[in-house]
Amino acid sequence: MKTPKIKDDEGNIYPSSVAEIKKITIGGIDQYLMIRAKDTKKPIVLFVHGGPGQAEIGYIREYQKALEEHFVVVRWDQKGAGLSYSKTIPKDTFTIETFVEDLNEVTDYLIQRFNQQKIIIAGHSWGTVIATYAVKYYPEKYSAYIGIGQVVNSEESEKIAYHYTKSQAIKQNNKKVLKQLEQIGEPPYSHKEVMIRAVCQEEIGGVVKTSPPRSMGLSLLLSREYNLIHKLNYQKSCLDSANTMYPQIAKINFFNEIKNLDVPTLFVAGQYDYITPTILVKQFYDELEAPMKDLIVLENSAHLPHLEECERFIELLIKSNILSK
Repeated sequence: MKTPKIKDDEGNIYPSSVAEIKKITIGGIDQYLMIRAKDTKKPIVLFVHGGPGQAEIGYIREYQKALEEHFVVVRWDQKGAGLSYSKTIPKDTFTIETFVEDLNEVTDYLIQRFNQQKIIIAGHSWGTVIATYAVKYYPEKYSAYIGIGQVVNSEESEKIAYHYTKSQAIKQNNKKVLKQLEQIGEPPYSHKEVMIRAVCQEEIGGVVKTSPPRSMGLSLLLSREYNLIHKLNYQKSCLDSANTMYPQIAKINFFNEIKNLDVPTLFVAGQYDYITPTILVKQFYDELEAPMKDLIVLENSAHLPHLEECERFIELLIKSNILSK
């Protein structure tokens, strides 16, 4: 697996750049990072993908080119996902605690390799769960935290998602969706029922508001970073990871667990996000104590604001006072 070198307009590789797929042993398991930057002296930002299982290395490069000018951009395919997928990984290692420790090891690797004291960490959706815990437990290692589609309270999120989906299905007179929602009823749900609700919600809205400028599916299909086996296993790894982790994720309630974070914190939310509802993110933001904090709501996005409004998202990160501290 390879990722293209970073070159100038004349095709010359920038001498201070890095562009590589790196295999490292994390938690006793081979896991993979994609590291890209025009200048390795820039601040490190580590992105922690969602899902669980929705690895990014295979499609994300086209979305982050401008970021590579200002940061050392690191994407980590978590165990059981993308390049880090393997049938041999013991299921009992799939716990929130072990993912947090994996993340801590990745952080230590980056700090040591690039000789930096701290890094920026950015989580999306499920990734905000383990990133929030990492920041809570190891604040001395992070200069800032970015929560994109922040998970706050899983039980309440499911209720909001269900009622939103049902109300939209009524407005759209979508009898198929209404029938499926009637069959599963109101939450709490099993993982199978969550998947049914998610499919219904994707059909009527609340997952994506604005189509990303580049097709994620096409980017994955054309990826240089994944070989055919990784592409064929992608959906399976998503389903396997999510099914294994769902009972733990369903119990998350950061209103009770996280009252403060000791690092500057930036939340980025989509106005139309009903997966990790923005109304809950706003409440969490209001109640959270942090040295600095900010909440930015992108008005044309749902659950993927970093992709739906990619250019706006990158501009926010580059200009953010929180990330420059």
